[in-house]
Amino acid sequence: MAFQRLRQRLLHDDPEDVVQLQPHIRERLTKKKEQWAFFLFAFGYFSWSNTTGSLFQPLLVQQVARNASHLSSDPSLPCPDDDSLIPEGARCLVPFGFMLVEPTSYALLINVVAVWCTIIVALGTSAFADHGRSSKKLMMTFCTLLALTTSFMFIAPLKPEVWWLAGVLMVIGLIFKGVTLNFFDAHIPILARHHPKVVRAMADHGENSREHVVAKLRVATFLSGGASAAGFAGGIVMTILGAAMLMIMGAETLIVGYCLVMSAVFVLIFMIIYGFLSHQRTSDPLPPNASYLTFGYVRVYKTVRQMRRLKTMFFYLSAWFILGDGLTSTTNIAILIAQDQLKVSNDALIIAVLMEYVFAAVSMSFWIWLQNSRGVKPMTVVIVNSCLFGLIPIYCLTGLIDGNPVGLKNKWELNMLASLFGLFIGAIYASNRVVFSQFIPLGHENELYTLFEMASESSSWIGPLVCTAIIESYGIRHTHWFLASQFYIPAVMLCFVDVEKGRQEAIDFYDNEQEEKKARLEAEATDMEQTDAKCIEAKEF
Repeated sequence: MAFQRLRQRLLHDDPEDVVQLQPHIRERLTKKKEQWAFFLFAFGYFSWSNTTGSLFQPLLVQQVARNASHLSSDPSLPCPDDDSLIPEGARCLVPFGFMLVEPTSYALLINVVAVWCTIIVALGTSAFADHGRSSKKLMMTFCTLLALTTSFMFIAPLKPEVWWLAGVLMVIGLIFKGVTLNFFDAHIPILARHHPKVVRAMADHGENSREHVVAKLRVATFLSGGASAAGFAGGIVMTILGAAMLMIMGAETLIVGYCLVMSAVFVLIFMIIYGFLSHQRTSDPLPPNASYLTFGYVRVYKTVRQMRRLKTMFFYLSAWFILGDGLTSTTNIAILIAQDQLKVSNDALIIAVLMEYVFAAVSMSFWIWLQNSRGVKPMTVVIVNSCLFGLIPIYCLTGLIDGNPVGLKNKWELNMLASLFGLFIGAIYASNRVVFSQFIPLGHENELYTLFEMASESSSWIGPLVCTAIIESYGIRHTHWFLASQFYIPAVMLCFVDVEKGRQEAIDFYDNEQEEKKARLEAEATDMEQTDAKCIEAKEF
């Protein structure tokens, strides 16, 4: 009996909702199977993003570059496998364009190239998903391309003469990953807007009522937090599968490539399930005479030009620009220190990542409960966790003190810091999406979530470049001075964000847009009537 009630609650919709609530909205109500499709896609996609994109891919690229490196003292000689055999004063270098850089810097610079390419592609495609019936198709298309690109990365370690192919495919894969994430995030406000609880609050109390706002915020928190929790759960499964493969087959570079193939298959399975369970909603058609090549860029440009009407949103994006870079750069630097200085094996890195995901899943459950049952605001969650995350690079800075035995100098510290990563990072990402969803005018979800992701991604070239310069000049541990600032500066900025003001700006923006659209249609109708009248007069004459 209890099982039947649980099944009814999780899988079956209330038939009365369709009768009572459907007349209040144009599109179909959000069904429970649609929510499960959203979470299952997150389970597959974020397992790639959290594990493959942040661990297996950088590992493979860095190791392939290391195997292809040559001594700076004698470029004709390859670097020995054992670092202790490298001559004093010499370094291992690989070509990156016209430069020669260390394998560690090579992996960071590859990320810089990927970021800029992602910006160009994402800005050109995102606005299409706000028109017609294309958002689901676009997301699934780019996710499929992501999986296919990832699966071919094993060729680089299989054929050492094309070692550079790993970096090229990593750039292409990260482009598809970023675009897919934009479309995925844009589903949160759309699903929340059509959720039965939100529609009921709107029908009972009005669209701009506090009850409607609170209901939409709670559903958005549930969707964003649930997607993050599902993603970390998928990351746990993917990490365990990768660890098992490496332990059984050996922790060689080629086996890491096979882990990438496995992750691609994993993503495709859950994407196909999503395709069967999800529903494609219909938006306004693409404007007449709009070019498919330029529409996305023109649409984003027009929105950015109206920055003064969305001041709160763009100020929030400025803070996220800094914070997102700090999250990405801190993770990359921790992995590089573990590889280069602590000489941590691939198996140990995977265990650390596994601990991060376990703690992230627990942390997400706690913060969702705290927000929905205790009324803690998502903005508060972001600020608190940003300040706590900033303690991690500060702790690593203590390693610069002579004689200090800690400060990321021991392998056990990697597991401790990975656990702290998990406690803070999931809450920051999930709550950020919820806060930003309140600033988005109706009909601009995909377009503005692209700006949200690009604010994080576009800043990700700053961290790697600054960290590369610091590494080349002072050493990798001094990068934590820069990383610490990337958490406390945005935390202070977020204290000045007025969420209520940003929400009202989004409503006013939409209302003004509709008035301008109505005036334009009336003007076009008037012009058409005048033209018809002239034609009639000409015929009579």
